[in-house]
Amino acid sequence: MKAFNLKKNAFYILVLISMFPLLPKAAESILMILFFLVSLIVFFKNKNYCNKVTLIQVLTLSSLFIIYLISSLYSKNLLEAFNFILRVAPIFLFALTLGFLNPILTKKKKKFLLNIYVFSVFLALLIVHIYLSFNVSREITSWEYRNAFEEYTKVHGTYFSLWTGFAVLIMLNKICNLKFNKINFRIILPYALVLFYCIYWQFIIAARLPLFVTLLLSFALILKQFQKRIAILIFFTAITLALVIGVVNLNSIKNKIDFKIPQGKYELKHDVMTSEDIRAGIYFCSYKIIKQSILYGIGIGDVNDKLDKCYESEIDSDVYQVFHYNSHNQYVQVILASGLLGLLFFLYNLFILLKLSIKKNDNLFFALNMFLIICFFTENILSRHDGVIFYSFFTTIFYFNKEV
Repeated sequence: MKAFNLKKNAFYILVLISMFPLLPKAAESILMILFFLVSLIVFFKNKNYCNKVTLIQVLTLSSLFIIYLISSLYSKNLLEAFNFILRVAPIFLFALTLGFLNPILTKKKKKFLLNIYVFSVFLALLIVHIYLSFNVSREITSWEYRNAFEEYTKVHGTYFSLWTGFAVLIMLNKICNLKFNKINFRIILPYALVLFYCIYWQFIIAARLPLFVTLLLSFALILKQFQKRIAILIFFTAITLALVIGVVNLNSIKNKIDFKIPQGKYELKHDVMTSEDIRAGIYFCSYKIIKQSILYGIGIGDVNDKLDKCYESEIDSDVYQVFHYNSHNQYVQVILASGLLGLLFFLYNLFILLKLSIKKNDNLFFALNMFLIICFFTENILSRHDGVIFYSFFTTIFYFNKEV
């Protein structure tokens, strides 16, 4: 088989991977391994030579994989450490493959992958919508409906909202780049309908931060289309309106942020125990553990064990035994595992991605970076397969995309 055909086949596999919102996790893993192996064959057939610059870029993008790999060396729970390394392996594999072994991404191919991804998100939502319409009672609560959604999709609502939010930004960016005329209206209308359908599902799923960030970045993308003076006027009008709403609802906001560490049995206190209270306990324990080894952390394999031990011994509530809670903050997770040194390396990776998106003047790449940077504050996105594949796939194709 010729190298050209192998490259073409490798891209077809990448197209299938871009459909991950529709695929079972096992299929995603098989496709990623197959993509790596085919690209490895292409690399050796073409007799490529080591490019030090590209190799440094690959290592930079693989920061979290490297951080966890190093921190596993001083982890006591080696099995947990291995599981974490295996979970984040796609971050390294995508970067190595598309950056070094088989750099096949042109601007046209990137656009095709984004379109396939949007179609996959839309189709996945449509399928689950039809299923729930026929199999779930309309009288159930919104929380029960979300649970039914997660049970059917096998994906946590926050992650599906994250996928959906980025699909919204892709479509909005596409619409903003088109001139409004009769010909383009045929393209804009279906995109707009799918866009609003996706936002509708974000409201249904009710994962607050992904929805908020989607709306915020959508507003920013739209704002950029106006002339500078009009954009500034709209921006300050929106800020003023937000402040007025904030002042009017000041008491409810105060009650929302006045959280405390949970106490008592969850079975008896679940009605008054808020998610903010639970997070307060998580961050309390995280802080106590970070103080033990602030420079290089406690090792990725021991993070969850240490948190569980702290929940049990330091917090007078069984909510952390009824449900399993990680650090719920990607930055906190990194500093727990590998300390300030690991956090600095991870932040450097995010800085490089953000800097490149600004240099390329790529609005969508910039929006992706901001989406991730903000959502990292409330979720360990890179502790689940669904978050890892989203992060590794898109950061890599944007970073190594050739603008030709």
